[in-house]
Amino acid sequence: MNKALIVGICGGSGSGKTIIANQLSQKFKNSSVIINQDSYYKDLSSISFEMRCNQNFDHPDSIDFKLMRSQILNLLKGRQIKVPIYDFTKHVRTKKHQEVDLSKIIILDGTLIFSQIKLVEIIDLKVFIDVPDSKRLKFRQQRDALERGRTLESINKQYTTTVRPMYNEFVDPSKKYADIIITDPKTLDEPLQIIQNEINKILD
Repeated sequence: MNKALIVGICGGSGSGKTIIANQLSQKFKNSSVIINQDSYYKDLSSISFEMRCNQNFDHPDSIDFKLMRSQILNLLKGRQIKVPIYDFTKHVRTKKHQEVDLSKIIILDGTLIFSQIKLVEIIDLKVFIDVPDSKRLKFRQQRDALERGRTLESINKQYTTTVRPMYNEFVDPSKKYADIIITDPKTLDEPLQIIQNEINKILD
C-alpha cells in the first residue's frame, strides 16, 4: 500500500468538524482529500419517502461502513475510488459519484467513524471535537434549514428522538479512541491550528 496519513475528524452533529475538515484540506490544498461519512448513507430508494423520513439516520447501521472502509483501503493501494453522492432532501443516493485519487493526507469526517473499530485501526491521527449539546443543536438548526430544506420543527424532533440519543450511545463513548480531544473551542481556528501542527509534526 502507498504511504498516506489518515486523519479522522470526529464529533457530534453540529460540532463544526466538517468545517474544520474542509479548512484543514485547504491548508494542505495540494496534498489532501476529504472522505465524508455522510456520503455512505445507505440508499433508501426502495421505500417510500414518508418511511425514509422516519429512519434513524444517526445509528451506525444507517451508514455503509463496509463500503467506506473498502474504498479507503483501495485508495491506499493507489486505486481511484468512486465515492457515492447522497441526496439529503430525498434520502437516496444519486446516480452520480465523486472520483477520488490518493493524496498524501486523507481526511475522514464523520460523527460515527470512531464507533467502527475497523476504521479506527487504519486512522493514524484521531481528533474528537467535543462541543456542548446546546451549541451542536443551534448549529444543526441553521445548517439543516439552509442546506437541507428542513423545518425547525422537523430538525428539533429528529435531534430529540435520534441525534442526541445516538450521540450519547455511540459518538461520545467513541472519543476514548481519540489521540486529541478538543473541548468546546471558542473559535474553529483553535482546533484547526492544533490539528495542523500535529500533522506537520508527523510528516516532518
